[in-house]
Amino acid sequence: MSSESIPVADLAGLDAIGGRIIVGDLEPDTDLADLDLEECRIERAGLERSTWRRCSFDTCTFVGVNLSMSRLVDVRFAECTMVESKAQAVSWTGLRTSGLAERPISFERCRLDYSSFMEVDLRRARFIGCSLVDADFAGSDLRETEFVDCDVSGTRFAGADVRGARFAQVRGLGLDVRETRSLGLRVDTAAALDLIATMGIEVDD
Repeated sequence: MSSESIPVADLAGLDAIGGRIIVGDLEPDTDLADLDLEECRIERAGLERSTWRRCSFDTCTFVGVNLSMSRLVDVRFAECTMVESKAQAVSWTGLRTSGLAERPISFERCRLDYSSFMEVDLRRARFIGCSLVDADFAGSDLRETEFVDCDVSGTRFAGADVRGARFAQVRGLGLDVRETRSLGLRVDTAAALDLIATMGIEVDD
C-alpha cells in the first residue's frame, strides 16, 4: 500500500483506485457512483449523509470513519473490515457480497445503532464489540454470522435466517426463534436464557 494519501473528495469521477490511504471529509449529500476500491485504507473520513451507488470494496479497511445516515445502493463488499467507526442510521439494504469471499465484512467496535440490514445477505459477517441498538435484520441472511460482545437491545430479527450463527456475550437479545430459521444456532448461556425469555418461558432456580 502506498503511504501517499488521497482526499476522499477526489474519488468523484474516478472509476478505480487501489492500494491507497483515503482521508478527509465529503460534503453532505455527496453521491459517489461506479467506483471500485481495492486494498485501500479509509482513515478518519467523514462520509455522513453520503450515497454510494454501484461501488465495490475489495480487501479494504475503514478506521475511525463516520458513515452515519448514509445510503448504499448496489454496493459490494469482499474481505473488508470496519474498525472503531460510526455508521448509525445507515441503510445497508443495498449491500451485496461476493460469493467467493471467505467473509464479506467484519465490524469491530463500531456504532451501528438504528441501521437497517433488512433482507441483506450477511453470511459469515462478523460483529465484534459493536452497538446495534434498534438495528433491523428482518429477513436477512445471517447464516454463520457472528455477534460477539455486542449490544443488540431492540434489534429485530423477524424472518432472518440465523442457521449456524453465533451469539456470545451479547446484551439485550430479543430474537424469537419461532420467527426465524435457526437450526444450528450457537449461543452462550446468557443468550440462551434471553431466547427462552423471549418465548415467555421462566426458568426456575
